[in-house]
Amino acid sequence: MNPYYARNRAIPPEWRYKIMSVRLERKTLSINRQHYTFDKKLGKGAFGAVYAARRYSDGAPVAIKVISLASQKDSLALQNAESALTEIEMAKRLTRTSRHIIHMYDFDFHQTGLSFIVMELGQQDLEKYLSQRLALEPADRKFIWRQLVDIAGALDSQQIVHRDIKPQNLIIFPGGIVKLGDLGIAKQAFHDKTGPTGTPLYSAPEVTRYKPRVVLTTAADVWSWGAVLYRMTYMQHPHYDPPCYYPLENQRLTSDRYLNDVLRRTLVLSPEKRPTPSWLAKHPYTNTR
Repeated sequence: MNPYYARNRAIPPEWRYKIMSVRLERKTLSINRQHYTFDKKLGKGAFGAVYAARRYSDGAPVAIKVISLASQKDSLALQNAESALTEIEMAKRLTRTSRHIIHMYDFDFHQTGLSFIVMELGQQDLEKYLSQRLALEPADRKFIWRQLVDIAGALDSQQIVHRDIKPQNLIIFPGGIVKLGDLGIAKQAFHDKTGPTGTPLYSAPEVTRYKPRVVLTTAADVWSWGAVLYRMTYMQHPHYDPPCYYPLENQRLTSDRYLNDVLRRTLVLSPEKRPTPSWLAKHPYTNTR
């Protein structure tokens, strides 16, 4: 198999193709000279859908993200193509610094007007995992949290602002290993970080309440990490009503003072007052058993 990062990053002229939606279940397609048989659709997002599939040569299970480059507007088609290239480039860099980033095996533009990203197949996303439970054991929550802090540090070390951290983008693998599985709208810090993006409930206020010329920094992701921790703590979505770290629906504030401190400091409306990923890595909640 040719490694995805060896391929030319140039967007081919086919990205302007106009196509209707394509059903891929139970179909076999060639992606960069490898054949894959598509199984069920695992999820759908703003930029495409993800399918479970098998590599024909050895039966290995994979996940394939399918991004449609078809649009009535050429600008949106180009945006989707650039999103795919962004994800490939950033995954290549991040997997060198953290084992908690999903590996991407291959990538190709297809003559149908679709692009394909072949990657590791996990068991389920964190949101589905949480929705199957009434509560998380403190040890399980902390085990997941330590992995999230590792991801936060990897993004920060590469000066990447993800902008859409949420449980649906965190994939659980055997042994409880958690990996970040979507880098489609991530941007290099200090370059292009403006514009309304992200997902309400987990995105920082400055992301959802976008204003022109507002520059997004790592602090936006720190809010999102705190929001995911809030979800794991109270088993409900976070909110924007100060004090944002307080639980809703008459739940009691957690008795874990270290956990409460992380929530209090990350879920703060002002980005300037939020801690850094390195602060999270050194915090007693992250480091105590």
